[in-house]
Amino acid sequence: MKNILLYISRLFVGSILIVSGVVKANDAVGFSYKLHDYFTEGVLGMEFLQPYTVMMAVFICVIEIALGAALVFGLKAKLTTTLNLLMMVFFTFLTFYSAYFNKVTDCGCFGDALKLTPWESFTKDVVLLFFSVILFVYRKQIFPNKLFEDLKYILPSILFIILFSVGVIGWWFPVIFAILIYGLKFIIKRFDKNQWRLLSVSVIASLVFIFYTYNHLPIEDFRPYKVSANIIEGMEVAPDALPEITEYSWKFKVNGEEKIYVTKGSYPEVNGDFIGVDTKIIQEAEAPKIHDFTIEGENDDTQLYLSKENVLVVVAYDFSKSSNEGFKVVKKATDEALAKGYTVLGLTAESKEKRVAKKEEYQLGFDFYFCDGTTLKTIVRANPGVFEMDSATIKQKLHWKDLDQLKL
Repeated sequence: MKNILLYISRLFVGSILIVSGVVKANDAVGFSYKLHDYFTEGVLGMEFLQPYTVMMAVFICVIEIALGAALVFGLKAKLTTTLNLLMMVFFTFLTFYSAYFNKVTDCGCFGDALKLTPWESFTKDVVLLFFSVILFVYRKQIFPNKLFEDLKYILPSILFIILFSVGVIGWWFPVIFAILIYGLKFIIKRFDKNQWRLLSVSVIASLVFIFYTYNHLPIEDFRPYKVSANIIEGMEVAPDALPEITEYSWKFKVNGEEKIYVTKGSYPEVNGDFIGVDTKIIQEAEAPKIHDFTIEGENDDTQLYLSKENVLVVVAYDFSKSSNEGFKVVKKATDEALAKGYTVLGLTAESKEKRVAKKEEYQLGFDFYFCDGTTLKTIVRANPGVFEMDSATIKQKLHWKDLDQLKL
């Protein structure tokens, strides 16, 4: 029984860590934004860590993938089970704190691919913590898999990753990534059984993947501004959206005794004297996927530009953090777009004075408009980045480093 529980724990925790790590590594920049939210004054109050959120995001992604693969292969059991337990304790505390005090509504555990409520995130972490404790307690019974014992762990792990990644998230890449690192470890192990070198396979593969997505864009976009999405449709509440549900607690005095009658809104038929009513929202109304997208100049020109065809939009949420080289590339691309009859505009969260100064600095042929900074960071993970829309439908989205691939 103990051996079966240990076997299941290795497979379950290892596979979940790989999926979680790959999903976050696909958008390490977006994960760093989530960490930034946790460190704000109103949450953990650790603003001194905010400048390091990108490095922390990369580290967490790499450590999750490396630990996941190590558990499946039984590598460095004492180290991996200890690190895994510490990580699970930390995240369980973090998600409980967030849920109990309603601080951060989305933990970012699986990026934008799978949204979990704070209490769902906490429940998930409690389950993982349970299996992580088992791994730690029985860590002395975890040894590197023997040569052909690997298949006993690899195949079920891949099956589990398929069920979770494809069945729940709807994305095949974590499966492909897992097969790649499992395959490399399996082959290398035939010639070199050094555990540190086998561990390094996962680390190197993770870093290569993160380096690519960081310097370009996520290979899979789970946000409401993905290519082919229509911004106007995203602003509308879905027909099957959950409505707001409010609970009313009516207080009456009946036969000299105070009684409370709970309804979903209707006034209760009670033979007594009404005292008062308390309301409590037990289900928030489901908001539209897009709710803060604006194009504001002297006036609100959002609908004007959403109705146009062939619109090229430059996004730079914060000029102080934007790439100077990037704006030189943007200048060239937007000049070409203007020459071909495109409508070109910029979106930023900066003040009017800074918008005008940026246009003059690079002699840009378009004006910048205001849009919420969080929205801009959601639209494109680049600063600056570019997207093309046609009647509010996004046709292309590019990092400034890839603007040579812009099709006009």
